[in-house]
Amino acid sequence: MPEIVRVVSDGEELVLTEGEAFRIHPAPPHVAPPSRDAAAAPARVAVRYLGFNDVRDRREFTLDAQRGDEVRRYAVCIELAAFSTRKALLQDGPDICYQKLLREIVDSGLPGPDDIDVTEDDLAAYRTAHPARVRKGFSSSPPPARPPAVEGVARVDGGEVGSS
Repeated sequence: MPEIVRVVSDGEELVLTEGEAFRIHPAPPHVAPPSRDAAAAPARVAVRYLGFNDVRDRREFTLDAQRGDEVRRYAVCIELAAFSTRKALLQDGPDICYQKLLREIVDSGLPGPDDIDVTEDDLAAYRTAHPARVRKGFSSSPPPARPPAVEGVARVDGGEVGSS
């Protein structure tokens, strides 16, 4: 049986064979139908983190951005000093670079520069948007000192302190 393809909503396709019945509720009047012109709607951007390398005095994070069929590779860099001075945490590096690349793509599209530097302002904005969480139940103070053993006092295991 031949298949019938119908666009249902937001580009989704419903594939039916002849004779199958279906019912689609009409869209509310305030919702515009999806555009059939692919050029009118910009393609979504997909960003993929590939890894990092330490080069000279900075860490370069490699990311690929793809819009439609166009793929572009970027090196987004953070100075190593930012990590040693705790302006950035090592585990936050990929996310900081991802956020920076997204802002660059929004501002200039994919054809932007291949190398992008994360600035002090970028790091400050990231710290503001992602405050450090306070860990509960953790104390950085040393454990309390054990009391000195007293001769003649029974230990928990039943032995006597000071006797061998």
